[in-house]
Amino acid sequence: MSDIADKIYAATGLTLGAEAAAAIGRLIQAENEKLLAALQWLLNDLEDYPASARPIAAYDNARAALGEKE
Repeated sequence: MSDIADKIYAATGLTLGAEAAAAIGRLIQAENEKLLAALQWLLNDLEDYPASARPIAAYDNARAALGEKE
């Protein structure tokens, strides 16, 4: 977790211990998982529409954010 602690220090000047950095790392990971789940839901929902009716940019951006290829 020193990477998280280093980034927080660089951004704020705050020094964190290992426990605090680990806790923040877990919070960040949990939020990332929520965002990925939301993107996956969006992608799944958009697949139900015909390609001609889909907002293509949103669909492509969701796929890219999830690391999917066409």
